[in-house]
Amino acid sequence: MNRRELQALAEARLKDAQALFQSMFKRVLVNELLVEGQRLLEALARNRFPMVAALWSYFPESMEWRLVIVSPVVDRIGPLRAYKRIQRVLATTKPSLLTLTDIAAYGSASQDYRNLRDIISSPGRLIAGPEVSRMQPAVAVEDAYVYQLPA
Repeated sequence: MNRRELQALAEARLKDAQALFQSMFKRVLVNELLVEGQRLLEALARNRFPMVAALWSYFPESMEWRLVIVSPVVDRIGPLRAYKRIQRVLATTKPSLLTLTDIAAYGSASQDYRNLRDIISSPGRLIAGPEVSRMQPAVAVEDAYVYQLPA
């Protein structure tokens, strides 16, 4: 084998090892994050931060859970200012685990949110398993804990 072939083989094996690692060591969503997420959502509601949907979603590429908050505020004032508002409210809840880096804010007009809506089979329900891939191959939900979805 020449050097280029060896490098390609090594990269392929590394990719296989990373995939195996990800499948074996999925980060667990702990109850404390669920509770702190709920507290944040309640505080955002009290601070007149409208939310269309809120859920914890597992992002396999980074092997992390993120609290996804869908809000028209992101569309209206932009993501940076929306994250600043979320950070101010988050600080008032005094979380021990939840940080701003655990949060993904989507606009209600964003493609990410439209993709999420595409996998909702009926109000308040998500479909999982083979039905997802038959319905929309480009959209997948690895795992989720849903607080609220549109009715």
